[in-house]
Amino acid sequence: MEAAVPREQRPVNELQQLKDTPLLAWATLELPQYAQRLAILYGGVFLLLGGPIAAQTFDPKEQPLEFFLSGSTGSLVVVAVAALRIFLAWKYVGDRLLTASLEYEETGWYDGQVFVKPPEVLTRDRLLGTYEVKPVLARLRTTLQGAGVTLMAVAVSLTLLINSQLDADGAYGRGSARKLSQVTPAGILYSSQVKDLSSLASDDAAAELEAAAQGGRPGYCGDRYFRAFAGGERVCEKFEKGR
Repeated sequence: MEAAVPREQRPVNELQQLKDTPLLAWATLELPQYAQRLAILYGGVFLLLGGPIAAQTFDPKEQPLEFFLSGSTGSLVVVAVAALRIFLAWKYVGDRLLTASLEYEETGWYDGQVFVKPPEVLTRDRLLGTYEVKPVLARLRTTLQGAGVTLMAVAVSLTLLINSQLDADGAYGRGSARKLSQVTPAGILYSSQVKDLSSLASDDAAAELEAAAQGGRPGYCGDRYFRAFAGGERVCEKFEKGR
C-alpha cells in the first residue's frame, strides 16, 4: 500500500529511525533514565566548557555562587538546545504520522510527490502518532519549559548578584577592585578593624589583620587611582593572574 513511497521516507520507518538514534531515543526512556541523561549532559558541559569559561571571570574559591551560576547558564543553554533538537525531530515525524496525505520525493528535491494514505495506513499511523509520539512531545515540552524557566532564574539571579557588588568603576569579578574599608589621605585601609594607618608600624595584630584583608597584594592594587599614582600596573597584574 505504501510501495510508491521510498522506505526511508515512510513515517513508520522514520519513527523507528528516531528510536534507533542515540540522542533522539532519549525521549523514549523511562523518566529516571531520561532525567539522568539530561543531568549527565548538563554536568559534562559544565565541567568541560561552562565551568572553565566561568572561572575566567569568577574565582571558584572566592566567588563560588557567581561561578556556579555563570557556568550553569551556558550548560543549561546546551541542555535546552539538545531538548529542542529532539523535540523538532519527533514533531516532524509525528506530523507525518497524523496527516492523511504524505509528501515525499522519489529521487530528489525536484520531483516531490503526494501520497494519499489508504484508510488502513492512516489508521495505523494515527495510532502510532497518538500513543507513541504525542506522549514524547508532551515530555519534551515540559523539559523545554523547565529549562527555560530555570535558565531565566539563573540569569536573573546572576545579574542581580553582579549588580549588587559592582565596584566604583562598574567592574566585577577577577578584574574588579577589592572593596575598601576606608581611603585616608595617608593611604588605603582594607580591614574594618583597623582605624589608623600609622598603627600598622607598631601594632603587629593590626598589621596581620590588614595583611589578611589585602589578600597578599599591595594595598594600592585595590584602588585604580592609587594604583595609577604608584605606577604599579605591572606589579598588580602579576597578583591578578595569581588570584
